[in-house]
Amino acid sequence: MKYGNKSLWKRLFYSPIGILLALVILFLLIRGGVSIHQKSLIAQIRLDQAQKEFSDLEKQQKSLSASIDQLSTPAGIEAALREKYHAVKQGEEVAVIVDKTVSASGTPTTSDTDGGSDKKTTTNLSWWSRFLSMFGF
Repeated sequence: MKYGNKSLWKRLFYSPIGILLALVILFLLIRGGVSIHQKSLIAQIRLDQAQKEFSDLEKQQKSLSASIDQLSTPAGIEAALREKYHAVKQGEEVAVIVDKTVSASGTPTTSDTDGGSDKKTTTNLSWWSRFLSMFGF
């Protein structure tokens, strides 16, 4: 009788239904493996992004700590106030340095480095001024 049972199992495994069942199980196993692999890749990408964000936050923390250290001194507070509010001490004056010189006609000019002669620049003028300068105004 035992011999007959083996042939029954053998017949079930080699039958079209058995082969189809084995293929379905194989398909499900492969699909699960691919799904796990894709999730692993996504997790690796997210880990890399999190590590980059963490390093950026560490840099920001160091920068903020340096700013706090600087602002904890009176000289740092004064420098921050001068920068942010353009404040000056009593008795100090503000000097404004301008790169362009203004000619007698009121148009901006720049000096030539070789000869020292003034040339009119039309690139810095507004479109209306350039239009009027074509007609000599």
